Amino acid sequence: MNFKSFVLALALGASHTLMITAAHAENGLAEIVSDNAEQRINFSGKLRMLSQRIPSAACHLTRGIDTAGATALLAASTAEFEKILTALERGDQELNIQAPETNARTLDTIATLRARWEPLRQAAEAVASDTASAGDQAYVLNENLRVLAAAQQLVEQLVRQYSNPNAMTFSSLMLIDISGRQRMLTQKMSKESCMIQAGIDTVESRDDLQGTMQIFENSLRALRDGMDEVGINPPPNNQIASGLDQVVADWEDVRPYLSEILFGGELHDDADTLKFQGLNTTMVNMNTVVGMYAEAASRLVPLL
Repeated sequence: MNFKSFVLALALGASHTLMITAAHAENGLAEIVSDNAEQRINFSGKLRMLSQRIPSAACHLTRGIDTAGATALLAASTAEFEKILTALERGDQELNIQAPETNARTLDTIATLRARWEPLRQAAEAVASDTASAGDQAYVLNENLRVLAAAQQLVEQLVRQYSNPNAMTFSSLMLIDISGRQRMLTQKMSKESCMIQAGIDTVESRDDLQGTMQIFENSLRALRDGMDEVGINPPPNNQIASGLDQVVADWEDVRPYLSEILFGGELHDDADTLKFQGLNTTMVNMNTVVGMYAEAASRLVPLL
């Protein structure tokens, strides 16, 4: 990867995964895509999203924004995180993860993630059940990035584990990773904008929001149009292209609310609810696209 490609990958927030996976494939050390690899990468990427959806829902709930929706979302997201994490370790027929994980390094990575997840789970469940202390509420808002970082490490480990030296296979798994990260970024923006509105770490959260918006826009553009510099191909079929068009439309609807917050404005409760729900809609439609990428990857036959 040359310097220009490195800079572009960094702007997309994907440089680490891109470089380690490319190096792994070039050395001929990668394994054949098997064992529901595309589903494992998809669901590990979903853990990144849930790590941010949980504090977003908790923040909006605490501020009285769409309380019924935020409460339901918080409880469901916490339960889903636990289900997916257990499935990645032990297998889950319902999630189409057919077998328990056997790779020792991946199991260690899962164990690290679980150790960081467990206290967040307990605090999130307390917030959802309206039994949280001030410490529980602070923990959900302030410690979620440690869970996100551990989830990202799991994604990177799985991409390393399952990438095939075949360039087509590598490219397809990278698209699942990047599109899956887009789901997370919608929720990270939701969380950061809520924290700004709540007056929590306002300057830092505003800087974070600006960076997250930029990464989301850069990545969405790359997915929709392709970006040869970092090996991102255009959509492999019309269905994915149409799905990405819908995400672009969603983003154009919700971006003005985020820009208003970013530049120091305040949203009234109705607008804040539209922002919260709009980013959730963007996430849902992006999640559909990730499933399309995973389905396309499952049809590929590695060239040995």
